This record gives sequence, C-alpha cells and structure tokens, in this order.
Amino acid sequence: HSIMVSFTRLAVLVALSSSSFHQHRPTIGVTGFIPQTSNSNMPHLTARQMVAQPIEINGKTAKEVSEEKKQDTGDGFHTIPAGISSPTGYLASHDAAKLDSELMSTTGFSREQLMEMTGSAVAEAVYTILDVSSPIIIGRKKILLVAGPGNNGGDGLVAARHLALIGFDVSVVYPAADTPTEMAYSAKLAQQAGDVGVKLLDEFPSQSATDGDYSVIVDAMFGFSFSSERGMSSPYDAILSDLISTQNGDQDTKIVSVDVPSSWDVDGGDILGTGFVPDALISLTAPKLCAKDFSGRHFVGGRFLSPTLSKKYGVRMPPYQGVSQVMEVSETASANGSAGGAAGDSLEMDYARRLAAKNVEVEHGRGQWEYYGDLETFTPGKYQVKCFNKISLKGLEGLTGDEKYDVRPDGIEGANAHAILLRSHKLKEEDVPTTCRAIARCGSGVNNIPVARMTELGIPVFNTPGANANAVKELVFCGMLMGSRRIIDGVNHMKELARQGIAKERVEKDKAMFGGRELKGKTLAVIGLGNIGAQTARDAALALGMKTVGYDPYLSVENAMKLPSDIFLADSIKEAVATADYISLNIPYITGEGGTHGVINKEITDAMKDDAVLLNFARGELVDSEAMKEFLDRGNGRYISDFPDDLLWDHDNMIILPHLGASTEEAEDCAASMAAEQVRDFLETGAVRNSVNFPAIDLPDRAQHTVRFTVVSHDAPGILGHINEVFGEAGLNIVQEIAKTRGPISYTVLDVDTTECGNCESDTVCFNDVQEKITMLDGVCSSRIIYGKPGSGYAKNLEGDYFV
Repeated sequence: HSIMVSFTRLAVLVALSSSSFHQHRPTIGVTGFIPQTSNSNMPHLTARQMVAQPIEINGKTAKEVSEEKKQDTGDGFHTIPAGISSPTGYLASHDAAKLDSELMSTTGFSREQLMEMTGSAVAEAVYTILDVSSPIIIGRKKILLVAGPGNNGGDGLVAARHLALIGFDVSVVYPAADTPTEMAYSAKLAQQAGDVGVKLLDEFPSQSATDGDYSVIVDAMFGFSFSSERGMSSPYDAILSDLISTQNGDQDTKIVSVDVPSSWDVDGGDILGTGFVPDALISLTAPKLCAKDFSGRHFVGGRFLSPTLSKKYGVRMPPYQGVSQVMEVSETASANGSAGGAAGDSLEMDYARRLAAKNVEVEHGRGQWEYYGDLETFTPGKYQVKCFNKISLKGLEGLTGDEKYDVRPDGIEGANAHAILLRSHKLKEEDVPTTCRAIARCGSGVNNIPVARMTELGIPVFNTPGANANAVKELVFCGMLMGSRRIIDGVNHMKELARQGIAKERVEKDKAMFGGRELKGKTLAVIGLGNIGAQTARDAALALGMKTVGYDPYLSVENAMKLPSDIFLADSIKEAVATADYISLNIPYITGEGGTHGVINKEITDAMKDDAVLLNFARGELVDSEAMKEFLDRGNGRYISDFPDDLLWDHDNMIILPHLGASTEEAEDCAASMAAEQVRDFLETGAVRNSVNFPAIDLPDRAQHTVRFTVVSHDAPGILGHINEVFGEAGLNIVQEIAKTRGPISYTVLDVDTTECGNCESDTVCFNDVQEKITMLDGVCSSRIIYGKPGSGYAKNLEGDYFV
C-alpha cells in the first residue's frame, strides 16, 4: 500500500515540479557565525553553548523576549502580532499546543494518523525541493534526515520511509533509538523505515562526509514544543552545531526544517542568535509565529484541518491543488512554479500575501480611569459578562465554557462589564458601566430596561422572542382546561370535604356542581400571532380539534407559515372575539398613543360571548379591569391570568396564577442560551439579531486578512461619508461595508484590509488615530475594533471626552 501511495504521489509531483532552488544563506564568519540581528549585549558563546543553556538577552530571559514578541508594547497600547489567533493565519505556541490537543481529542485523530499525514507532506515538499524528473536521477540523490525524540522526529521518520519508497537514498540520524525513553510508536516507525532501506545512523556524519554528499539535510529535531528557555540537550546541541557548519561550508546542500527550525523560539524566532537559518521551512498544520519573518522557501503541509477548527484558531489553510498534501506559500512560489501554471501561481501568491499581512495596533486604556469601574477585579483579555437575577447555568454554558469569557453571576461585582444579561431585574442607568457594549434580556419583554436611554447611549438591547413560546403555549392550554371545567373550584371543594371526613361519600354526588365543556370543536381566537400566538393557534387546531380565528396587523411571513391552513384572519380584535369561546392575548404591552394599554376595553368585552374565557399571559395592563369586572358580573365568563389585578383578585370567575409563563427549566435554559448566543455574536462578530432598538445585521464571515470595525451613531446626514474619508486619509482599504438604520440609530460595519496600508511607515497597521477621529465625529456614540484581545478596541465619545 505504501509503495502504491508513494508512486502515485510521484506521478503527481513529477507533473507539478519544475523549480530551481531559491538561494538563501545567513552571513557566516570564519571562526563561527554572526547572528543576522546584531546585538552588542549578546553574550559571546559558541554555537554549542548558545543552544545548550538558558541565556539572557539584554538582561531578559529567552522566555521574556519571546513574550515581548507577542504581548503588549507601550503604555496603554498593545500591538497584536498578526499570527496570534489572528486573520493572517500564524499560530502562537499556546494556540499550536491547544490545536494539536484538540485534533487528538474532539476531532478524533490519533497521533499515529497525524504523523502519517504530516510525514507524507514533508516527503512531498522535499521531493519538490529536489526538483527531479526521472527515476535514474532520484536514485542518485542522497538525503540525510535528523529525527528528534518527539512528534517532530516521528514526522521525519515517516517522511524518510516515503522518500525511500520513491527511490531516494535516505539516511536517518536517530539518537533517540538508543534511549530507554523512546516512544513505542517511534520505535515502530524507525523499524518501518529500516525495512524499506533507510540507513539508521547513531550520530551525525563528519563534515567531510557531508560536504557535497547529501542533496538535502532535513532538520526534524524539535517542533512547536521546543522551549528556548531550556535550550537544546545533548546530543542535539552538537548536531545543531554540525548543521550550522554544513550551512557555513557547503552551498550545494539544502537544509530543510520541519515545522520550526531547531533552536528557534516558536513565537520569537532565532532569539538565541544561533544564526541557524534553513534554506526551506515546512510548516505543518499551519505556519507558526516564527515563520512570519522567514524569507526562504516556505511550504505548508498537513491537509487535515477542518474549516471549523481553521476558523476557531484564526488560520487560513492553503488552497491545496488536486491530491497534493503540501503547498509552497513563499513569495518565490510563483517563480519556482511549484503549483504548475498561472492558476496555481495566483493561489500561492495570494496565500503568501495574506500570510505577509501587517501587524495590527489597537489602542486600549486611554481616558479617565474612573470610567473603568473596579480595576482590582478586572480580568484583562476576557469579555466580562454581568448577570442580574439567577440565569440558567445550562443556558450560559456557551459562555462559561469559553476561556474568552468572564461571567459574573448575580451578586458578584461586574463593574467592567462588556455585556449584561438579566431577567426581571429593573435595570437602572447606573447599573450600566461605560465599558458595556450590549444588554440582553432572557425573555421577550423589555419593560424593565430603559430602552430609550440605552438607545441614546448607543447600546443595543436584545431579547429572546420565542424562547419561552412552548412554555407559554402549554400554560394557555392549561388555562383553557381550568376555565372549562372549574377544576380549581373542585380541588378546593374536595379539600374541604376531606377536612370534614366526608370526601369519599360525596365524591360522586358533588361532581355535578363542577360540570363543564370540552375544547374539541370550540373556537379559539388568538390576538397576536407572533411566536407564541402562532404556536398556540397551530396546536389548538391540529392537536385539540379547535376552530381558530386570528388577528395580527403585523403578521410576519415566518409566523404565517406556522398557522393552520383553515384559520380565519379577522380585521379587528372585535371581529376576532365575537364568535370565540376562548380568547388568548399574545401581544406586547406598549404605552402611549396608539399603544396597547387597556386594549381589551368595554367595546371588546361587550362583543364577547357571555361564557367566553379570556386568557391573558402577556401583560396585565392589556385588560381594562372595570370593563372585565362588568363582563364577569353579567354571565358565566372567565378571566385567567398570571398577572395580579387589585380589582378582580377575589372574583369568583377570576383565576390568578403566579407569573408562570416562562417558568419551566426548558424555557429558562432556552432563553439564557439564546441571549448568551446573541451577545456572543455581537461581541465577536458585530452581528445583530433580535435587538429591540438596533437594526438587524446578519454578517458574512470576515475575510482572514481583514479587521472588523463597527460604528454606532445617531442617524445624521453625511456620517458615512465622513467615516470613509477618515479611512481614505489613513491609506486603508475597506473591502466590505454594511450600514443600516433603525429609528435614530445608525449601525455601520466595515472590514478593513490589513495587507496593504498606503500611509503605514512600518509593518504595523495602527488604528489608534483612525479610531479616535471616527469616534469623535459629530453624532458618533461609539466604535469597536473586533480584533485581537477580547474586550479591547472599544471607544466612546463621552460628551467630548475620548474613552478607549
């Protein structure tokens, strides 16, 4: 099987490969090597010493230097390297480790599977580098591979086997073969390589033996798990010195590193200053952060990462061609013709351009510090979510299970909240910190939130329509049964008889006191055909055999599709209730002129049948109490609600329940989950769903080489033109722009290219001035840069004071 696979791949590679190798060498001194970046404070060490021990650089450890490469710089600013969970696709060391772990857990790959695929990709890349076109030439090419003790060495052993099967003369230096800690699977890989003719060597050949003898030397010693702080142990420190000597003295031998050049820090590159710079680099799964500054030939291999994981870790996979397992992504790819043809060149160059995207600088921390609330309990680098009321823990799992979120339960301080979740808490403006971007209610009504004021502040308010629809619908049906059979009266009567000790003898005699009617064949009028109303009408008709009448002047197409086919749609509430035996109110409570306060008034109750049952699980203020009392006094009608009424609470024909509409575990879980998901979408992508004061915006995924910028403003003439003008002056290109308005609010989302910047003087795109200029435009409430560290990039215009 291996032979078949290798020769099939050989046929493909012969067709694809026709490149000459791009020369890339460091500056090498006679007595040693000179690091490419001169550092007068670098201690004078030999190559062996420099990689074999932890050292200090400018008084800092290698680990500290590495962290500086990827963490905050400057006072109140942070530069986010484009490779750390970023649009450009480079992986930092901690992300690489997490991704590797996830591949072997939730994704279901075994380590052996991954080694086989990555090793195959390494072999294909080496084949491409050697640029051979006939079996005769292949047999004359000698390859030396150095295999380390871990997974990187395992990848190398698999590659050696494939290269030998193709026909190359392959030798492997494998010091770990003689150690008791050698992994069992690696031992099997070594045996498999030996079985197909790979020579296993105990030590690196002498320089005289390597000069001109090997066409390629493959460095597969250490990958992304290597620690520059610990250095390289024996005998790998000596082997690295031998590699550097070969690099210094033999320009004909090409040195190729697997995943990360040995001795390089995964994030910081050659921070030890060894001067080891391979001719080519084969990144596996995705490029690591150190590859950003690599200028030799660069390949990416390992064609097994799913779109879901690619998106989660912010990497962009190469557009692999045909059955190829590897792709050259360096700027020289087109010249080398590694993909064969103009179409392949275009794809490679586009991918290389995206990998070369600039760093992005986002300001965070300027302004009056008292606006930030409680700094002592603030956790930087996370979205803080403050919960009022007891929110379903199951519903919050989408946030609490994500390390990007710091969820504060009810009663725990959340003075720096980026979002607020609540149920019945009466929200006050002082509950909303300056840092707050969004508010979500776990339910449909928002009467307990000052929506108008939040709109003035530019904060979207979300609700969860439909989350409790099934729970309320079932309570409506329960109410219809209670109103039909006097069930509660019967329960209370039997309790009284039991206290008297005569329940058994009266249980049959007294049943006539509580006669009623069945629901089947009766008419249900549903006032308001939203999520709850539409479900109520549908199930009443299909499950209970009832006739249905509906009224809703704002019926949506989505909810219309849920209605029973024979429902009669009335032109008014009065018409809808006229023939109804049961009436279900499912409309929002709206105050002011044209609102719904007291919408069930005397005109409506006069039109109702004398024995009609009114079910109100929407809002108590919808019903005029005086009119309802008159209706209940005149006949055998019923009023059932879960809202208290001071006038009707003790009426014989009134049943008042606690506010139970959404009080089921399922409804609370669903509402919390829905609210959390909407907040998450808004914080992470800028999308708006189910907001009561912002326009709905369903956004496509942001392109991998862009930064998303959002602006909240009061709808004012020319505001969009001013925003575009600021970006134009900064030399930044907008690749996608969406702007919508709702009432006084205008919401704009822009995706900005980070690969080109006309006015940038360095390799960093700085958004600081751009964001401040846009935020301080007349009419702008706030702006956000959705990029990098969670919680950063938010700016507000606080009456002329710039807060970011």
